[in-house]
Amino acid sequence: MVKTQSLKRDLGLVCSLILNIFFLFKVGGEWNLSWSKRAASEAEAVAAISCSGHGRAYLDGLVLDGNEGPACECNTCYGGPDCSHFFPDCAVNADGGDPLFLEPFWMQQAASSALLVAGWHRMSYSYGDQSTISQELERHIRKLHDIVGNAATEGRYVVFGAGSTQLLNAAVYALSPDNSSSPARVVASIPFYPVYELQTDIFNSVDFQFQGDTSLWKNKSDSDTEVIEFVTSPNNPDGQLNKAVLHGPNVKAIHDHAYYWPHFTAIPAPADSDVMVFTLSKLTGHAGSRFGWAIIKDKVIYQRMVTYIALNTMGVSRDSQLRALKLIKSSSCNGRKGDI
Repeated sequence: MVKTQSLKRDLGLVCSLILNIFFLFKVGGEWNLSWSKRAASEAEAVAAISCSGHGRAYLDGLVLDGNEGPACECNTCYGGPDCSHFFPDCAVNADGGDPLFLEPFWMQQAASSALLVAGWHRMSYSYGDQSTISQELERHIRKLHDIVGNAATEGRYVVFGAGSTQLLNAAVYALSPDNSSSPARVVASIPFYPVYELQTDIFNSVDFQFQGDTSLWKNKSDSDTEVIEFVTSPNNPDGQLNKAVLHGPNVKAIHDHAYYWPHFTAIPAPADSDVMVFTLSKLTGHAGSRFGWAIIKDKVIYQRMVTYIALNTMGVSRDSQLRALKLIKSSSCNGRKGDI
C-alpha cells in the first residue's frame, strides 16, 4: 500500500515536471503558429497588391470573375484594374472626405497595428463584468489623454459610442429635461458641423429641438428655457478653437473635440469641460471602425448616456473596441506625459 502511494506520488511529480517543461518552452520560446497561419498569409497577400499606388485591395473586397483575390478599389480620379488610369476631368469633393492621409503612417506601423482575431472572440453580449465597455481600452484612452495633454480624465467617467455621431445625440438626450412641457433648444455657432442639425431633427424628439445659430439666443431673457449648445473646438470646417457662447443655470454645453489632437492643432491646455466628445476617426484615421468616446464629469449624465447607447445599439461592437485598443496602444507605445 505504501509502495503504491509512493509510486503515484512519483508519477504525479514526473507529470508535473513534464507539463512545466512544456509550458516553459511554449511561453519562453517561440510559439509555433497553427490556425492563424492561413489568415496571416491571406492578409499579407492582399496587402501586397500595389494597385499602382492609387488604390487599395482589401480582404473583404469584391472578387471578380477570373481573379484569385479581391479587386483594387481605386482612389478618386483613378480607375482600371490596377488603378493606373487617371481621369483628368474628374470632380473633386471639397465638402467632405476620408482621413486617408494617415494611411502611409499605418503602413509603416504594420507590425504594431496588425490584428488577427479568433473566430470565437467575444461572442457574448457583454464583457466578464457584465458591461459593454472594455476596461483595458478605457485605461489606454485615459493614458493617451495623459500623454497628449488634451483632456482631463481624472475623476471623470468614460462612455463609448459608435463614432462621435452616436455620442453627440446621446449627450443631447442625457442633457435634455424629462417630461418637460418645453423641449430643450439645441444650438450651434455658424459655421457648424451639419450633423448637429440633421441628427437632432431626424430623431424628432419631444424633449429637444434644433434652433439654429447660437447668436440668436445670446440676448434671450427667457430664463425657463433649457438650452444645449454644441461647442466645436477645433471647429469644423474653419478650425477655430471655439468656446461656449451661452452661459447660465439652464445652459449646458457639449464640447466636440474630434480635432483636438496635435496633428490638427496646437494643444494649449487640457480640455476640462463637463461633456467632451472624441472620435477614433480623427485620432488614427480609422473612420470605418465607428468608435468614439465621451468624457463626462457628472455621474447622472454618464448613466443616461450609457442607457441611451445600451438601448440604441447594445453598446459598441466588441471587434471595434479590440481594434481601437490595438491602434491606441500602437499610437502611445512607451509614451509618457508630454511626449506628444
